[in-house]
Amino acid sequence: MVSWRKSCLILLVIIVMFTVIASAAPVQVWSPQSVEWNKIIQELTDSEFTAKTKIDVQIQTIPWAGFEQKYLLGAASGDVPDVGITGSLGPADLGVRGAAVDLGKYGKDYQDLKNQMYPGLMRSFDYLGTQFGLPMQMVIYPMIYRSDIMSDLGLPVPKTWDELYQILPKLQANKKNFYTAFAFKEGQADVVYADVSTFIWQHGGDWYTSDRLRSGLDTPQSIKGFTEFAELFTKRGVPKAAESFMGFKQGELPLMQTTMWQYANIETAAPELKGKWNLTLIPGTKRADGSVNHAAYIGGMTFVLFNKGKRTDDGFKWLKWFLSADIQAKLAQRITKEIPGSIFIPANINALPSLPIPKEHINVVMDQAKDSIAPAFALAPESVTQRFINIAAQEAVLMGVNPETAIKKAARDMNVELEKKQKEYARFITKLKR
Repeated sequence: MVSWRKSCLILLVIIVMFTVIASAAPVQVWSPQSVEWNKIIQELTDSEFTAKTKIDVQIQTIPWAGFEQKYLLGAASGDVPDVGITGSLGPADLGVRGAAVDLGKYGKDYQDLKNQMYPGLMRSFDYLGTQFGLPMQMVIYPMIYRSDIMSDLGLPVPKTWDELYQILPKLQANKKNFYTAFAFKEGQADVVYADVSTFIWQHGGDWYTSDRLRSGLDTPQSIKGFTEFAELFTKRGVPKAAESFMGFKQGELPLMQTTMWQYANIETAAPELKGKWNLTLIPGTKRADGSVNHAAYIGGMTFVLFNKGKRTDDGFKWLKWFLSADIQAKLAQRITKEIPGSIFIPANINALPSLPIPKEHINVVMDQAKDSIAPAFALAPESVTQRFINIAAQEAVLMGVNPETAIKKAARDMNVELEKKQKEYARFITKLKR
């Protein structure tokens, strides 16, 4: 009897020791962001989160190359952080494998955070009623233009694609042109899916059907949008590849869909253009009611909580703090000021007015984000779906394949992948539906 009691006591001591050790270890956050960004996040965390909550948090920089694969391997082996920073569809991809926490378990705290984000940005995280992620920040694609050149040529800044098509001949006659955010330039062509999505979404199409069981790329709306995208290059003379920064700076590309990091680069590296350029919405497509649909791709890095993390509840407390309007505003201020050429667009709507850019540009950012759409999750890995769309774009624009033929082929390939994944994840999906 004594021996049994002694064994129980030893076991209890061991359990207590492990509990103490686990609670003493800091909340682990893996981040593929730059060392400079992570340094700022760590400093803010130490001074404003840990100092108040006494919860230690460690931001660990992981390599950008292959970071999503690192999370998948970690989920399989159990070697995971409490919080991971990943791509747009990464949280749901991990969630259907049973590796991520459904944030809906945090009830009102989660809903309060969700209500401070644009609905289009939150679209990537929902699957069968689960909520596996939250956005870290936003990446949007508005348009920049050289106001001096447009004025000299007597041309209006287009609000729709039809208006752009009307002024393109005069632009081109003056050796100038429009350019999309990525097009087919080497090193950027693997992001052409974002350009394609703008046209598909403006025409009411989507990557998937509403039940997310099949591809939506072969619907009439998606085909119409994809065809318009392809003809921008094949029939309207928009360049397939260009040095966008220099083209804008030197005036050859006075109209250009842009990334916000290119916006920041122009602010920093082209001071001679001050007062000669501006920001506006991406050209839109007229709806039947006469309104204009300015939808474009929206994404960014996102947060996921791991089921096998040791301090996930404390990790969620850190997420609540990180995504608060006050902290998002401070991050935007510090990153823009301390890292020349960088910009942090807050995911929290209430932090956007604090962006350190002109007020009229903040209004454009808010309007573009409000209209923009993130891709939905439908079991196929993000990289696979993107590859199918990229291949279709390359076939239609670079190889002369009929656009409808190219996008229908992408839809067939996607359907094969979706059917395979639905079988592969059947046991996980069954659990999600309970």
